[in-house]
Amino acid sequence: MAVLIFRLNGVPEEEAQDIRDLLADNALDTYETSAGRWGVSVAGLWLVKDGDKARARELIDAYQLERQRYFDALKLEAPPETLKDRFRQAPLHVIFYGLLALTVLFLAISPFIRFLAE
Repeated sequence: MAVLIFRLNGVPEEEAQDIRDLLADNALDTYETSAGRWGVSVAGLWLVKDGDKARARELIDAYQLERQRYFDALKLEAPPETLKDRFRQAPLHVIFYGLLALTVLFLAISPFIRFLAE
């Protein structure tokens, strides 16, 4: 019986392709299902043989650990940009988008404020 080995919902295409290649390179027979037209089904990679589950899970876990280490190393090299950093680089953009956000918030809330005031 087929076994779902890897869900593809929300997975970047690069990672999904790496997993497909990893399973194919290790001679594990798989097939793929899509999420369907409305995205409510299970998009995933399925193993044809139930007995290959342990080996496939081991390969996928090793790949994901390596991928996590890679992204952790990238975070150490270049920490994420903060609002303070953005303000130093382009203060007018930060002020403009802040005012835009406040305007949208005001327009969304003002009918309720008027309703409560009456």
